[in-house]
Amino acid sequence: MSQRMSMWMRFGQPLEAVIDDYEPIFDGWQAGGVEAMLVGRLIFADSEGTPMNTAAFDPDPTIYADLGVEPPPASSETLPDKRRQLVATLNDAKARGMQIYVFCPDAGQGPGGTGHRLADETSLAARVARVKDVMEAFPMVDGGVLDGPELGYEITPGHRSNIFEDLTENLRQPAADLGFDYDALVQAQGRFEHRLHHLEPADIDLRADGGFFGIFELFDSDPDLAAWFAFRRALLSTYYRRQHELLEKVMSRPVRIGVGSRLPRFTPLNGYDLSAMGHQYPFILPKLYFFHRGFDGFYGTIGRYLQTLVEWNPSLTDAHAMKVVEGLFGICLPWIRSRLDLDLGFPPDAFGEFVATETKRMLAAVPTPDRVVPWVEAGREPHRGDPISAGDLHRILSAARDVGLERFLYHSHTHLSEGEWAVLSSLCGEPWLDGKPGYVPPDGMPWESHGKRS
Repeated sequence: MSQRMSMWMRFGQPLEAVIDDYEPIFDGWQAGGVEAMLVGRLIFADSEGTPMNTAAFDPDPTIYADLGVEPPPASSETLPDKRRQLVATLNDAKARGMQIYVFCPDAGQGPGGTGHRLADETSLAARVARVKDVMEAFPMVDGGVLDGPELGYEITPGHRSNIFEDLTENLRQPAADLGFDYDALVQAQGRFEHRLHHLEPADIDLRADGGFFGIFELFDSDPDLAAWFAFRRALLSTYYRRQHELLEKVMSRPVRIGVGSRLPRFTPLNGYDLSAMGHQYPFILPKLYFFHRGFDGFYGTIGRYLQTLVEWNPSLTDAHAMKVVEGLFGICLPWIRSRLDLDLGFPPDAFGEFVATETKRMLAAVPTPDRVVPWVEAGREPHRGDPISAGDLHRILSAARDVGLERFLYHSHTHLSEGEWAVLSSLCGEPWLDGKPGYVPPDGMPWESHGKRS
């Protein structure tokens, strides 16, 4: 029999869906193989029913004063019953032997400084102070998961992670401090964007399949372009090193803080150095998200690149645009030569190849396999992607397990479907089937989507 995997489960947004009836939910989770939970963000609906509007605890001003920053304002209402219920929920989980982590424990931090978020010391201190505040307010918690900050990975105009919108003027001095010429970086970024608007099929056929040297030549062997990507890595790596050092310095008890990223395939574009992060932090959480459309999914990003490149270059087919994408990201997806192919999903053997390769890369970034806890999601919510079938979810996780992945974090209980739970429990614990008494996954939609659809 294949080795059982360890499952972590996120709940929150809203918190109330679990804390109001936590005991049977935890019974079901533990039977299915959940060994740790990720809770949060730590915000309740207010007394008027407005979701995500009232903090679950009051800030401790002394923590912020010690770090030289201002605390966030306390909530206008305290909701003592909900606060007691949250504490009871977490204490029950701890008594069961489950690990407890807080999602985005830096959320709700006080005002930072005026500099760039990745280089401003006051902003960093404000984030770290909030993390410490959460860990002090909830002593039963083992640690937290930070979801960013990061740099962009998309080229589509208007996308929230557009790479052409994150080289702002307030990075001029930080660039110089890291040994880079800010003006040269801005000009290289502009040339890269211009070149992406002026691609010809013949140039792509000649160069895009030529590995690093060929794709670099496709973009005119621009040395400042290479410097721009080196700067992105230096900026983000320096931020995470500084954050780690400050966390280690200020925490009054041992806590485990993990940091998230996208698939290893995208991290060089993001600026992440997975190996540095995987050795600094107790664990890393790359996103095993393969859904189409929405945001943060692998197919979704590939599809947006194809759409954007063809819109910018009417002479290109999807197949030529795909060759550029494969060259930029070092991927080989021979089953994708048009955007329609993305809607047809993954062929069965792709999971044993691509998913396995990405998982091996995650594992190569850390000293031991237990320090990789990738996010897993079927796509529908909250990322609003096309749904991954239960069968594909099983193939994704099986391929990752077979190359050494031991644990993963499922996102999340709120919109967990019965088919997904049947797959997850079969891989991690006591298999769940329709009609089994006790816990039934809610298969709901978070408040964000209700608001969006109305």
